Amino acid sequence: MAGRLQQRLAELDKPDQMTDEEEIWSLIRLTLVLLRIVLFIAIIAVSELMESHTIYNLSMALWSLIIGVPLFILLSAAIIFGDRFLKKEKENISETAVLHPIRERL
Repeated sequence: MAGRLQQRLAELDKPDQMTDEEEIWSLIRLTLVLLRIVLFIAIIAVSELMESHTIYNLSMALWSLIIGVPLFILLSAAIIFGDRFLKKEKENISETAVLHPIRERL
């Protein structure tokens, strides 16, 4: 067990192979995911707790759905498009001759 612990600690000292863009996107993605979870909980909480209050003849429960569901979809779409964009950039970079010179000579 001590060997496994030492191995894991040694792996933490090794630098990861992430680029700056990947690190920035991972932080933005984490923020979007946490915001999406908070939004989901807020939609449920407002729907349950504010059912008797009305604004412009609509209950707060309905307003939470009207505003919350499109925001949830927008956050989900932002996460998906960001992942696709980063994946596309990663594929374009890996096909250059500088990274794979032997493949280009063949």
